[in-house]
Amino acid sequence: MSRPRRTDRGSTVEAGPTRRGPAAGASGARTRIKLPVDPYSPYAEDAPRRSRRLRGPLIIVGVVVVLFAVIALVNQNDHGSSAGKSTADASSAASPATHAAAGAGATGSALTNAYSSSLASGNADGIPIGYPHTGNGSEAAAANYVVAFNSAEMVYSWYRVELLNAIADPADASTLRAQLDGSYAKVDSAYNLSSSGAAPAGDTFVERAAPVGVSLVSDNGNTAVVSVWVVTVQGLAGSTSQNPVSEFWSTVTVTLDWTRGDWKWVNFTDSDGPAPLGGLQTPAAGPTLQAAVSKYGGLTYGR
Repeated sequence: MSRPRRTDRGSTVEAGPTRRGPAAGASGARTRIKLPVDPYSPYAEDAPRRSRRLRGPLIIVGVVVVLFAVIALVNQNDHGSSAGKSTADASSAASPATHAAAGAGATGSALTNAYSSSLASGNADGIPIGYPHTGNGSEAAAANYVVAFNSAEMVYSWYRVELLNAIADPADASTLRAQLDGSYAKVDSAYNLSSSGAAPAGDTFVERAAPVGVSLVSDNGNTAVVSVWVVTVQGLAGSTSQNPVSEFWSTVTVTLDWTRGDWKWVNFTDSDGPAPLGGLQTPAAGPTLQAAVSKYGGLTYGR
C-alpha cells in the first residue's frame, strides 16, 4: 500500500503585520520656499554664456577617451579568457586520482570510485571472479558476491553448491553451505515454495540485490573486511500472490581471505538499514512485476 501523501507541502505561511503608510488626504498648512536663482540656468538673466568655439574640440577629446577605454577593456577580457581557458584545460587534464584527492580533502572522506568490468578477470557460472590483490579488488569481490548471495537462484540447492565452489574459501565452504541450506529452508516455507525451490503456479519468486555503496573496513593484505550497503527486492510476483514483492535495505559485512590467487568468501554478518524514506510511489501490480523480471536481466557486477 502506498503511504498517504502529505497535504501541507506547498502551503504559504504569512508572518508579521502588514505596515501601512500615512493616511492619504491628511490636512496641513503648506509653506512656499523661494529658492535663489541658479546663475547657470539658461533662464537666468545674468547666466554666464559658454563659448561655442570650445564645444567641438571637447567633443572630439571625449570620443577619443571613450575609444581608448573600450580598446583597453576588450584587451583585458581577451587576456582573462585565455587565462581561464588555460586553467580549465589544466584542470580537465588532471588525473582522476587528483580529482579524487581534491574531493577527499573537501569532504573529509574518500570518494567512491566506479569500477570497470576489467577488474574481474574471469567468470564462474555467471559470477565474476579473479580480482586483484588490492583494496579495490576486495571491494569489487564483496559487492559481486553479495549480489550473487541475494539472487532468486539461491532457492535451488544446486546453485548454492556452484556459488560456494566459485567464491568461497574451500576451508569454509561446508560450513557456509549448511548455513545457507538452513536459511533457504525458511524462505521456502515463508513463500510457499516447493522443496526444489519452485514457486506456486502463476507466481514468480523474485529476489535481487543492488549494492548502493561499499566501504573497506580493514585490510591486512591477506584478510579484508568489506561493508556493503545494499537494497534487496524479494517476494512473490503474480496475480494471486499473498506475499507481494517488497524492498528492504541492509548492510552486509563480508570477510574475505586471499586464497588461491583470489579473494574468497569466508563469512558475513548483516544488519538492517540504513533505509531511506519509502512509499513515495504507487506499487506495481503483480503481473507488471512478473513482466519486468522476465524483461530485465539482473546485473552481475555490483557498485
